[in-house]
Amino acid sequence: MPTGHEAEKTAAVGLPHVLELEACVGDEALARTGGKAVGLGRLLDAGLPVPRGFAVTTDAYRAALGDALGAIDELVGAGGTPAANEAASVKIRARIEALELPAAVADAIDDAYSALGDDVPVAVRSSATAEDTGEASFAGQQDTYLWVRGAHEVRRHVVRCWSSLFTPHAIGYRERVTYSADDLAMGVVVQEMVDAEAAGVALTLDPATGARDVVYLEAALGLGEGVVRGDVPGDRIWVAKDPPAVTRTEVATKDRAHRFDADAEEVRVTDVDADAAAAPALSDAEALAVAALASRIETIFERPMDIEWALAADREVALLQARPETVWSHRDAPAPPGQADDWDPLHHTSPPTAHWTTTNLGETAPGVLSPLAWTLWRTAGESAIRRAGHNLGVLDDSEVAVPTRDEDRLVKAFYGRAAMQVEFLATLGDRMPGTTGQEAVRSILGDPPEDIAYAPTRCRWPAVARKLPVVFTRGPGWLHAEAERTERWWQASVARVDGLDRDQATRLFAEAEENFSRTLALQTTGLLGVVQPLYDALGRLCAKTGVGDVNSLSAGYSGFKEVAVVGELWRAAHGQTTIEAIVAEHGFHGPLEGELSTRVWREDPSILEGLLHQYASREDPRVRDTALRARREQLEGELVASVAPPLRPAVRRLLAMCARRIPLRGVAKRSFLQSIDVARAAARQIGDCLVAEGVLADREDVFYLTTTELTGTLPANARELVARRRARREMYRALEIPASWTGDCVPVDPGVAHAGDPDIVTGIGVSAGVVEGVVRVLQSSSSRDLQPDEILVAGSTDPSWSSIMFISAALVVDIGGALSHASMVARELGIPCVVNTANGTRRLKTGDRVRVDGGRGLVEILGRASEPPDQPARAASK
Repeated sequence: MPTGHEAEKTAAVGLPHVLELEACVGDEALARTGGKAVGLGRLLDAGLPVPRGFAVTTDAYRAALGDALGAIDELVGAGGTPAANEAASVKIRARIEALELPAAVADAIDDAYSALGDDVPVAVRSSATAEDTGEASFAGQQDTYLWVRGAHEVRRHVVRCWSSLFTPHAIGYRERVTYSADDLAMGVVVQEMVDAEAAGVALTLDPATGARDVVYLEAALGLGEGVVRGDVPGDRIWVAKDPPAVTRTEVATKDRAHRFDADAEEVRVTDVDADAAAAPALSDAEALAVAALASRIETIFERPMDIEWALAADREVALLQARPETVWSHRDAPAPPGQADDWDPLHHTSPPTAHWTTTNLGETAPGVLSPLAWTLWRTAGESAIRRAGHNLGVLDDSEVAVPTRDEDRLVKAFYGRAAMQVEFLATLGDRMPGTTGQEAVRSILGDPPEDIAYAPTRCRWPAVARKLPVVFTRGPGWLHAEAERTERWWQASVARVDGLDRDQATRLFAEAEENFSRTLALQTTGLLGVVQPLYDALGRLCAKTGVGDVNSLSAGYSGFKEVAVVGELWRAAHGQTTIEAIVAEHGFHGPLEGELSTRVWREDPSILEGLLHQYASREDPRVRDTALRARREQLEGELVASVAPPLRPAVRRLLAMCARRIPLRGVAKRSFLQSIDVARAAARQIGDCLVAEGVLADREDVFYLTTTELTGTLPANARELVARRRARREMYRALEIPASWTGDCVPVDPGVAHAGDPDIVTGIGVSAGVVEGVVRVLQSSSSRDLQPDEILVAGSTDPSWSSIMFISAALVVDIGGALSHASMVARELGIPCVVNTANGTRRLKTGDRVRVDGGRGLVEILGRASEPPDQPARAASK
């Protein structure tokens, strides 16, 4: 494939309006052609493979816009809020695109284009003078047009690139990094298209950790636009620099690709056949070739680089863009274990002997939380477990208040993850009749820590005897009443939030904060005082009689809110209801729904729409429900028959009570998730108001404030603080921490080998059945990579995962217990499930073939992803 460096240089026609790419070198060229053009010019100067092309200079931009520039500056100055930026953008772009090019500019573009050949397809890309510099990367802020053909169309798209300097998003982005309209002009790069077989990006460091000894690649099939936009799946590849070697590869199912459609004469997202979708986009040799070019570019620029590349039909690499990496160079290092920064709310220290676990909170407060989400959980979580303990009589009046001293708190964040002190669980068990501290800890962690101090006592038994029966008797009514009230409040609040000013939205946020605290406490009280006692009683009965098991006997109930959406989606896939109706009832659910900054189904229903075609081919879930119910009723009959006749009425009453009350587990959870969603909606509205006031640069920045800052006095340095916290949170995401530990949390090295059997992952079996199949490791329920009947492996789940669990063959989760969300839903769906593996997402990789035993709590690795090809899942035994 000819490149601009190899081809004969064209005459510098039409100067100063056009420059050949090879001439785009140096500060003067940067001012005249922009960062993208100068980046390509430096690559050509070094003899690297860059497609032929030219740059339309800022002189052409200013000559074409002429007297209109003053009016455009005034319109830009009238922006500031999202609505104002939108209005300014519409007026500016219409004015620019209506301009007639001066003859000198048009002739220069036509001559440079004709020098490339007859009607050569080209890419027309913006190259703003503030773009792709070492201080700020404006990647994706202006427009790019692919497969443009013909001189007239090239000219038209050059003008469209100029106007894209003033999209609402681009205007807002420049405000955020302090560039004014006066600082900018637009160059445009016109470059011969590469009809790519594969394309993507290369970073000369690890984007998760900042490590400089690796080149990180993302590779999609077809044109690279899909990787930049993120709308098609891509492989991820890590290549060591010295010595060069592919050290890790994650192959995605690349079922979609951006390709040129000759019939439609445009680039479209097209389907990819199954074999091609499953194959790697790059061979190891090709990945090494791309990485070698990236390392060479890093040497030329003397800093980490962000590079776009394409692999042509002849499998030769072409370089499309090179810009400095702008994220890790601005990051603060995290505080070491045992220390914390005052400005960072996401990391705390611990007393040296305290034991911690993320197992409980990690399911509902998932991953690395934003500062706003964590501070919401911090107060409500602490209050909830103390109020629940007091409601049950376990804690006295002096223990219910939230402590003022940080060292006395039971709920803390470590590297952004919410954790609870294990000693509190031990206290509950030590003070409750009928159990022990060891049993309470074992129910969460499996094996209790050997050095934990237990203090069994009967001093609270009278209070428990007085309070627990009240909770057990009246709790169901409390749960239902709160659920009905919160349902109405949620519906009304999200409907009106868009019209609120900042004071009104702040009051709504405070109201949501209080409602969240109340419903979370009610959920904890109901779980400990209503659901858990029945589950334990049922388990003891099964153990005593030797009939059935508690997991099978607690499945097939009606009324589980957490699986209701499965039936609704199946009905939507078969034309019996609509996505709109599902969102109206369940729209507060979504990926990582315990995190405020996520976008839930109410805001992005496309997540659900993408599932409909998979649901269309699945059996009606009511068929499975009927089978589970029949199995449970059979076991209930056997259980009743196994006891002496005088005891049978009591057993029947226990079973009937379990059927009514175990499904209550999800009632208050729905209420507290609705409270979080109202807080989410109010926060985004406050964010819009703060952008309008000039306090924040973007509405999403609001999630990097704390609840106290949001509802009280805003920090004077809000923008700087947001930037520091955002960078710190990204750094925490690159770290892995253990599921439980003592004292200060120390991140773990994911590369350390597992001490046990390398082919066995162990956990708690919570839904019986044995299935063999192919692993799919997912971080979010929004992923569209999951294929029907794969083994779903996740760090944690929440109710939004129910929608994809339905098409899975089995479920493996790092955290959780017998009454966790994953366990309950898996039993209702009738799929094997192993929870509390602690490290399943680290030890299992997408493409591995495994056998999941949901009864014994074992996952056996039968073959690694690089071994024989995938086969569909099948039931091994029951």
